[in-house]
Amino acid sequence: MTKIISYIKERRFLKWSLLAVVVLLLLVLVLFAFNFFVNKNYQNVFLPGTKIGSVDIGELTFEEAKSKLDKRVDFINRRGFVYVTPSKTVTIYPSASAIESADSISMIVSWEITKSLENISQAQRENGLADFLLKARLLISGHNYPLLYHWDQDQHLAILEQSFVDILSDKKEANFEFLNGALKINPESAGETFDYGKAMVDTKPLIEELSSVDITLKVIEDKPLISSKIIETFEPEILSISQKGDLTISYQEDNWTISSDVWKTWLAIKVKTEEQGFYIGINNEKFANYLQESGIKEKLEILVQDARFKLENGKVSEFISSQNGQTIDMEASLKELENKIFNDTEIKLALIIDIVEPKVGTQDVNDLGIVEIIGTGESDFTGSPVNRIHNIGVGADTLNGILIAPDEEFSLVKTLGEIDGEHGYKQELVIKGNRTIPEYGGGLCQIGTTVFRSALASGLPITERRNHSYRVVYYEPAGTDATIYSPWPDLKFKNDTGHYILVQSRIEGKKIYFDFWGTKDGRIVQTTEPVIYNLVSPPPSRIVKTTDIEPGQKKCTERAHTGADAKFDYSVQYPKQAEPVETTFYSHYVPWQEVCLLGVTEEELLAEQNQTATSTDEQL
Repeated sequence: MTKIISYIKERRFLKWSLLAVVVLLLLVLVLFAFNFFVNKNYQNVFLPGTKIGSVDIGELTFEEAKSKLDKRVDFINRRGFVYVTPSKTVTIYPSASAIESADSISMIVSWEITKSLENISQAQRENGLADFLLKARLLISGHNYPLLYHWDQDQHLAILEQSFVDILSDKKEANFEFLNGALKINPESAGETFDYGKAMVDTKPLIEELSSVDITLKVIEDKPLISSKIIETFEPEILSISQKGDLTISYQEDNWTISSDVWKTWLAIKVKTEEQGFYIGINNEKFANYLQESGIKEKLEILVQDARFKLENGKVSEFISSQNGQTIDMEASLKELENKIFNDTEIKLALIIDIVEPKVGTQDVNDLGIVEIIGTGESDFTGSPVNRIHNIGVGADTLNGILIAPDEEFSLVKTLGEIDGEHGYKQELVIKGNRTIPEYGGGLCQIGTTVFRSALASGLPITERRNHSYRVVYYEPAGTDATIYSPWPDLKFKNDTGHYILVQSRIEGKKIYFDFWGTKDGRIVQTTEPVIYNLVSPPPSRIVKTTDIEPGQKKCTERAHTGADAKFDYSVQYPKQAEPVETTFYSHYVPWQEVCLLGVTEEELLAEQNQTATSTDEQL
């Protein structure tokens, strides 16, 4: 009897197991059939229900979706982000433009439309179980994919704060000074500020959803952190510390003596970062300024030097050996000084120095694989203003002779380094918010564009590249340009040749060239001519009234720019691969309005701001 029961149970188990297998097979078949149906019927379009940044792109082709999103971006680029207060309205545009040159100097917000769509397209072509479920959910209820973007929040916030700096009263922290051996305490006072934190929070969804509404700024009290009472509690300690005598700063054999009358003015009450509370410390800015102005910084700091080569007629005519750099560790040195003023009777500070090793050390020239030119890029800067031409020359000299190691990802922004007057660059006026300010580096996009073309000619994989916001005459044909600005956007590519690449720059007349030297490996590079389409007329001119130029004087950007799209195909056939590596580079150029500065008096500017504020109040 037991055997019979066991037999029946086994039969039932086999029956249910077989049924489960059949059901599972049917489910797999249904899923495959569903996937086949979806892929066939929506082969060249995004699935119904697909949204990106709250924009519906379902059943649109890649280029149709891109065009729809680009139009939304164009509108935001023209309208900007509008911040409203009772007394003033400020517009911050996603990109800031230079007055003299045609470069887009900096990009505060930039959307990665092409990359976002490529990610969605790839996800919707996958065939795993999770992908089947995603496709089913898309068809039933839709799905909103994230829109990739870059947002320089620090720059955005700085422009916003600076635009309203003349509106409200600033807070004042309590501070102290030494007067006839006694401590004079200057009292604190509260101020008012706008809630910039909330303004930035309100801006984020506008960027993510490509939407545009005015943001009203709320006034909040700006309370000082340091009060007179706090300083009073530290008064005995401050006086005691100030009487410790002269300060000696040293490094190796060098010594500098700073009198107590000087260094005690560096003393300040500081806020503890790791916990609530205050302490007597050293004012960071005053300490750094003294090292700079006294020449200590200049004497001790050494720029790192990579090994460099200069080629003439295919031969090395000059070789510069690599050299370690050194820099003062300001943060560590400052902390050490703060520790000394409390614990030592005689204050002696040994500056803390960081050694910076070169990226490319001195090596035997023959081991580097620098044999021949593997690619050359060029561009024309005819018509550039004087400062722009100067900056192009400085940038070209900075890159001339650098070595890119095998498998290194080259960053142009990182390689150029600091862009300021100390490194030889000149300024030009840039419109940011409702203000015009001088900024360094106009013309470096000529460097970015030419290096981009050199990398393409050499068959190197481009890992990061951004076109200009609008078409620029220096970078025609459209679609082959690359804009740069520290810290973003950057131009990056990888050296996958297996040998070092030597970069050589040359300027002939009004043309700049970059030659990449290395060893050819047989790769075949093909680049199509750019296709330019979707031409859009520029919007009406925008007048920015300013007191930065003479009243009545008008100074405009180069000209209005017609909007357009451009694309070209880039193919690299490697010797040991059956199929070439193919990439399509898309560029979208905003229809750019003429932007002109109009010089006005302080009274005229104030009157317009009041009129704008009145108009805004009526709208609200």
